[in-house]
Amino acid sequence: MDEAQWKRLMNNDPTTIVSSHQTDVVNILKRRTTFIKYKPTGRTYARLYYLVLSEDSIHYLGSRKKSKRQACIIKTIDEIRVGFTTAVWRKCLKNRAITKDKASLAFSIMYNHNRNSLDLLADSEEIRSQWVQGLEFLISRYQSHMRTNREITDQWIWNLFSQADVDQSGQLNRDEILRLLFTLNIQLKNSEIDLYFKQANIRAKNDQEIKNLDKEEFLIFYKYVSQRPELLKIICQFNGSTNEEMAGTLSNYSVLHKIPRVTFETSLINSSRVLNIRKEKSPKNKSLSSSFRRRSASITPESSSRGAEKKNFLTIEQLKNFLQKEQHMNTLSIEDCARLIARFEPSIEGRQSEELGVDGFRLLLLHDEFCIMNPDKIHRIYHDMTRPITDYFIATSHNTYLQDNQIFGDCTAETYIHALKTGCRAVEMDCYDGGEGEPVVYHGNTITEPIKLKEILLAVQLHAFDTSPYPLFLNIENHCSYEQQGIMANLLKDIFKDNLISKPLTEDFQTLPSPEQLKYKVLVRSPSYTRSKLKPTADPTEPNHPKLHPEFASLIIYCQNTKFTNVSQILSNNKCYQSFSLKESVATSLIAADSPNHLDLIRLTQHNLVRVYPDSIRQNSSNLHPLFYWVYGMQMAALNYQTDDEAMCLQYGFFSDNGGCGYLLKPPCLLGTDQYFDPKERCIEKGKRLHIQIISGQHIAKENSIDDRDISDPYVKVCTYGIDCDYNEHRTPTIRNNGLNPIWDYKIAMDIYCPELCLVIFQVRDHDRFGPSDFLGQACIPFNALQLGYRHIKLRAENGDFSNGSIFVHVKIDDF
Repeated sequence: MDEAQWKRLMNNDPTTIVSSHQTDVVNILKRRTTFIKYKPTGRTYARLYYLVLSEDSIHYLGSRKKSKRQACIIKTIDEIRVGFTTAVWRKCLKNRAITKDKASLAFSIMYNHNRNSLDLLADSEEIRSQWVQGLEFLISRYQSHMRTNREITDQWIWNLFSQADVDQSGQLNRDEILRLLFTLNIQLKNSEIDLYFKQANIRAKNDQEIKNLDKEEFLIFYKYVSQRPELLKIICQFNGSTNEEMAGTLSNYSVLHKIPRVTFETSLINSSRVLNIRKEKSPKNKSLSSSFRRRSASITPESSSRGAEKKNFLTIEQLKNFLQKEQHMNTLSIEDCARLIARFEPSIEGRQSEELGVDGFRLLLLHDEFCIMNPDKIHRIYHDMTRPITDYFIATSHNTYLQDNQIFGDCTAETYIHALKTGCRAVEMDCYDGGEGEPVVYHGNTITEPIKLKEILLAVQLHAFDTSPYPLFLNIENHCSYEQQGIMANLLKDIFKDNLISKPLTEDFQTLPSPEQLKYKVLVRSPSYTRSKLKPTADPTEPNHPKLHPEFASLIIYCQNTKFTNVSQILSNNKCYQSFSLKESVATSLIAADSPNHLDLIRLTQHNLVRVYPDSIRQNSSNLHPLFYWVYGMQMAALNYQTDDEAMCLQYGFFSDNGGCGYLLKPPCLLGTDQYFDPKERCIEKGKRLHIQIISGQHIAKENSIDDRDISDPYVKVCTYGIDCDYNEHRTPTIRNNGLNPIWDYKIAMDIYCPELCLVIFQVRDHDRFGPSDFLGQACIPFNALQLGYRHIKLRAENGDFSNGSIFVHVKIDDF
């Protein structure tokens, strides 16, 4: 583990360091404050806004019935803007619903991937400043939770408490607990609820007083409900416990916590033992409960230093053995392990004894460094970035200006901001003559609402290199008149200035520059002639065609979008600056060609940039399957970023590699070094066998779990995508009525013949006997970025945001 990894791993959780000033600012947000809400039509509404006690959402009071309504959820907020910076404010200014002198009072909450905005006007600059500061702190705190994978903290649990405390009494009665269990997505028997309620009610002197749980007691109740027996089992396997000791520890644990039977095999640590744990009757007294409360900060079993029969922790040496043997961290020292215990063990006694219990073990394995995707590949740009740009896959957006489908709706600059922040390096704009003398962007022959090109370019310029320093392509479909092409060229030059490529880096170039040479540069990719019904009078591939304004033509340097004919003709007269856009159906037909003609596409992409875009029949903004085209070397698979589907999941997973910079060096098999590579054939020489044990899940809630009274019956579907023979699908059995901590213990094995082009998707779904299963969460990981051993997989919602859910797996990879 290198120094950067240790820095990430050992850095204190920033969410635990909160200044008194930040606390004061957050408390100010909890007071009801009047703001004027503005709509695009110019209509205004005076509303009382406030931060709820759980600090996870902003609510407001309605006008007549004083009803409480949710305005936005903190985790969905993308950014806070001050002044008149959104489409809503610009429309209000245009309609004279507000004057420019009010800019110092205006702010906007951007949420749902910049698709929506809450545009508010404060009574004073001081109030605006307080709300902006408070909201920015809450956003930062939530994002820190996501980065550290420690969002299931006491604070998060107390937020649940506040939500469930309907009468705000500071206590939860049994009915409120029942409602909360539905929110947590688990169904328990009444006898089980009674047991947990009784054991958590530590302040009650007799059974008559066991009616409510206060905040501290609820924390104990929650931890009883959400225990992790599978983690205790791993600890027992590595702390020298005998079969009998392991059985005793786990049996007592399951008795106390009413844990479901744990049956997964231990063969993953080179042992053939199989352990079955029965659920026994609960003890009649509390002596067992008290003896199994491990240390002051945990309710897991106590240290074995006071009883040899209770081996439920790892010493430094045992932790080192686990991390080296199972997690393949061969360079760890005893000192390193001591630091890990000091960092992750929550109890004072555990840290003093240098022992890691279940709670500390859970926190350690939830940290990003120990999760399933190799953190070095997430946090570091490690590919060779000095090769011609044709040698890279490039994260690409289709019709970026659209917020909805392809037919109607607003065109907006916010969709560009969202795409750029997620690592996109090629955006698209269809430019037409605008009625006010400058170009506008919209989808031609539709009823989409146009937006000024200038508005888009200003937003792009502001965020072009927020996520990545590597070049940004502007795919411009040029439908403008000669005059407005000149205006478009001047806009590009004035806004992007020195970042805009307006002349070749070198003369007489035979290959395109590298991403490294083009750092912080903006490239125009456009046809080198206008789409005119007039018959051209000159070579349309030449930039100075009469119908093309020379100022705009001079900006099309490395990416002259050229009409596609056939690969042989193109390669016979190859010009590296020629780029090709293929409709989905055309690209698919080239791939479907008889062997070996289907390999012509790979040959073309070794010399030229090729972009594939969705067919026009996808009017609902559905996406093509990008991996189908990546395996043939196509650099730009253009996707509708506004659509939350499996294709975008693949996109996020694929480009999470190489530091998330939006560029991936293509594997050698697509760069001409492997003349035998064929995506339709198997290559035994580099094949791998992937073994995955789906062990358990944690906090897998439905999106609308508070309102949905049906408890999830989750199962996990694991799919691999890549070359033709690498498509596999497996699924676990269904676990009834438990989305909080289901245990599947299900093993699968898959053969992968081209690992460097393989993606693995883990998807959790809710089984429905009477209809299609509901989506609960997913994650996509490049095969070559998988970490071996015991790993958590952080689940994302359909829109790509992280959820609180995770699944726990064991990964092993063998050569054929």
